[in-house]
Amino acid sequence: MQLSGTVVSWHDDKGFGFVKCDQSQQQLFFHIRDQAGGNARPEPGDRLHFTQGSDKRGRPIASQWRFSDNDKASSNTPAPASHSSAATINQASQFSLLFRLSFLAAVVLALLFGKLPYVLPLLYIEASLMTYWLYKTDKEAAIARHGNRLAEESLQLFALIGGWPGAYIAQQQLAHKRSKLSFRREFGFVILGNALLVSWLLSPWGQAFLARMALWAA
Repeated sequence: MQLSGTVVSWHDDKGFGFVKCDQSQQQLFFHIRDQAGGNARPEPGDRLHFTQGSDKRGRPIASQWRFSDNDKASSNTPAPASHSSAATINQASQFSLLFRLSFLAAVVLALLFGKLPYVLPLLYIEASLMTYWLYKTDKEAAIARHGNRLAEESLQLFALIGGWPGAYIAQQQLAHKRSKLSFRREFGFVILGNALLVSWLLSPWGQAFLARMALWAA
């Protein structure tokens, strides 16, 4: 059954909003991925045609939606977010490489001077902030349906080197990469691997290793 309604709210950064259905007077959730043709972005006040579907929990949503306005429905102008996301993804890839090199240099220096346990919290904070930003960038590219995305291996690598707290927060707050079972399973192994490494570094064997490294650099 074809329904109609008015957009009451739209979150362009997250790619979803709510439309008030004329027939039922319900406010229904709708997502940019369910747009049927065209690529214009909705705004509050826009009129939509849609069919009623349901999400994974059985809640009603507006699916296969399109604009009632013929001018907006026929617009083939790419959303500005697509252009900005392309540039941001490229910048993120370049910046992530520089960050990994800097991070590795910081770890090596901390090992040589026997300061790794003291700088470890700072390294975790920096890695988490970087990882959160990468998740946010990749989420925006996904919303904009941009073909160039950050590799999942890169996201997992940043989680492995200490950014997993930032990755976990990003998954919950941004609703990104938390429904893909294989990714979540790998993420669990990443957290386990990182925890085992830190536990070893703080153990007597790890402390002896750090002491040998400091003596070698002296």
